[in-house]
Amino acid sequence: MNITHYMPCKKPRRSTRLEFKEKEAVKEKSVQSSPLGFFDMFPVELKLMFLKYLSVEDLSNLTITSKVFRNLVEGFLTIHPILKKDIVDRIHIQSKYLPMPAIKHTDYIQLFGRLGLLIKRSTCLYSTKDRLKFINEVLTKLLCCNYTEHCEDLSMCLAMSCFGKFLHTVIAGWDDCECVRAYEAICSHTCLMKNVKLVLMSKSGSHQRLEFEIRCFFRRVFLDPCSSIQDKAFWMTRILKPWPLVYQARLIFLIYGPVLEDEILWFELSENTPAVNSVQSSQHMGGLANALQILHHYKQEWSEDDVVSIIDEMTSSPEEWLAENMAHLLILCGDVITSKLLISKAINGRMMELSSLITSFCLVCVKNSLNLDYVIAMIRHVLRVIDSAKDRQIFSCSITDMFKELIIDIHEFEEGQGNDMFYMVTSMAEFTKKIMMLAFKEP
Repeated sequence: MNITHYMPCKKPRRSTRLEFKEKEAVKEKSVQSSPLGFFDMFPVELKLMFLKYLSVEDLSNLTITSKVFRNLVEGFLTIHPILKKDIVDRIHIQSKYLPMPAIKHTDYIQLFGRLGLLIKRSTCLYSTKDRLKFINEVLTKLLCCNYTEHCEDLSMCLAMSCFGKFLHTVIAGWDDCECVRAYEAICSHTCLMKNVKLVLMSKSGSHQRLEFEIRCFFRRVFLDPCSSIQDKAFWMTRILKPWPLVYQARLIFLIYGPVLEDEILWFELSENTPAVNSVQSSQHMGGLANALQILHHYKQEWSEDDVVSIIDEMTSSPEEWLAENMAHLLILCGDVITSKLLISKAINGRMMELSSLITSFCLVCVKNSLNLDYVIAMIRHVLRVIDSAKDRQIFSCSITDMFKELIIDIHEFEEGQGNDMFYMVTSMAEFTKKIMMLAFKEP
C-alpha cells in the first residue's frame, strides 16, 4: 500500500538542478526547431531594430535564406522605406553650375541596382500586378516633375538612369509578356504616350524641353541599361511599334539623333556636314546607325523593307538630308543595309538619288582615306538588279554627270571653299582610276 496516495499536499522530492536542466533542454529543442533559430527569442521590435544596421546588400541576401526571414525583411521595408529623401535629393541636379562629381555616378547607379535586387527577392512570390506597384512607387519618387525644384540640367540628372538600373534589375528574367505589362504600366503612370503624341504631331523643335525629356526617359530607363542587343531590340520595338512608319522614323531620330546641350538638332544634317572624319561621323550618326542595325537583326518583328523605309523617311524629314550625311550614315550601317537601300532605289527607278549617293560615297571614302572598293561593290549590287542594258548605261553615265554638276556647283556658288573642290575632284579622279583599272584589267 502506497501511503503517499493519501498525502496530496506532499510532493515527491526532486532536484532543482534536474528541473533546470530539463527546462534548458526543452528550450534548446524549441530554438533549434524554429526557422529563425536563437534569433526567434527576441521580440519583433528588437528584430526590426537589428535589421536597421544591415546594408541593402545584406538585407537582399537575408531574404533568400528562408520564408520567415523574407517576411521579416518585407515587414521591415514597410516600416522603413529603402528610398530615403536624402538619396533622392542627391541624384537630382538643381543647378547646372553645381554638377555631381563623375566619380559618384557609378556609386549611385550601383546602389539602385542593389535596391532593385532587394525588391526582386522580397517580392518574388507576388503577382506581376503587385510587383509593378512597387516599381511605380519608386518611379513616382524619382520623376523630376514630382521633385520640389525642377532639374535645370537634364543631361546631368541621374534620377532616370538610377530608375533604369532599378527597373532592369527587378524585371531580369521576366517573360516578354510581363515586360510588356511593365512598359505599359510605366507609360500609363507617367503620361508618356500623351507627351510623345504631342511631340510627334507638332512641328520638329517646337517643344524643345519636352523632346529632350522624352529622349532622356526612353534612353535612360529602357535602352541604355540593356545588357544585350536582344534586350535593346525588344525595348526599341515596344517604343516604335505603336506608331505608324512616319512617326517611327521621327522617334528614332529623337532618341538617337545629334543633340546640342538640351536641344535636338532636327535640321543639322539637312543644312551642314558636321562629320569631317570617321570619328566625327560616329559621334553625330553612330547612335542612329547602331539603332538601325539592331532593328535589322531583330527579324522577329522587323523586315529589311521596314528598316529601308525607316531610313528613307528619316533622311527626308523634316527636310531632306545632304547626300554626304546620308552616305556617312549608310557606311556606319554596314554593307547589308546599304546594298538593300540602293537596290530598293534602283528597282523604283530613282536613278538621280542613286548617282548622288554613289558620288557621296566616293567623297566620304576620299575624306576618310578609305579604299573605293566599297563603292565598286555597291555599284555591282545595283547593276545586278537592273535588267536592261540601256538602264545600266544610263545609271553609269548619271554618276559621271553628277560629279560634273557637283564640281560646277562648288565652283559657282561656294567661292572660297577650296577644300570642298579639292575633295570632290580627288574623289572623281580616284573613282575614274578604279573604273579604268577594272575596264582594262588583263585576264
